[in-house]
Amino acid sequence: MAQIPQVWHTQKEKVDLDIMVAVGSQPECSICYNTYDNVFKTPKLLDCAHTFCLECLSRLMAISLGEQEGGGSSKILCPFCRHPTLLTKEGPPALATSSEVLCKLPSHQQHEEPVWLDGEKLCYKRALEASPEASSSTSTFCICIDIGASKAGEVPAQTRPHNTAFMRRLTSCKRLLLFIVLMVLLLLFCCRNIICG
Repeated sequence: MAQIPQVWHTQKEKVDLDIMVAVGSQPECSICYNTYDNVFKTPKLLDCAHTFCLECLSRLMAISLGEQEGGGSSKILCPFCRHPTLLTKEGPPALATSSEVLCKLPSHQQHEEPVWLDGEKLCYKRALEASPEASSSTSTFCICIDIGASKAGEVPAQTRPHNTAFMRRLTSCKRLLLFIVLMVLLLLFCCRNIICG
């Protein structure tokens, strides 16, 4: 009888598995599929109650402003239901944060960090923790990400509007049509061989 090798697990492996499961189960933005965080990927609520990350809504706003006519107030149309959400002059950072989604994030990300809109950039400023050897002065750093079109009239590839569902259906229809044509040809070929054969 063959002896089955025993596998020993340490507590460290158990913790790593728990971390991997927790990371895999974090909520994500349904536009960019990135997990939410408390800075640029903060979960923001639209008036229709759909939630998307701050970065995606800011990019959507940058595109929408170019398409909107007149000088009226800016708005975002929900990518799911097309319901409009009016924006203040502060833009998407001023939208309500989804506390339901935020509380599902790791504990160190459950406090929303201040992010603001500066033209076509989202900006975040953070104080660096001073080391014991450093002087008592606190230094800060600022991170900005571009949310607007890089050239006038050009939309970045990741924000270019597209109808993927329509294209998938169209591709499926083409495949179905090709399958039917091939089946008819195969049937004709087989019938011809039977009759002539």
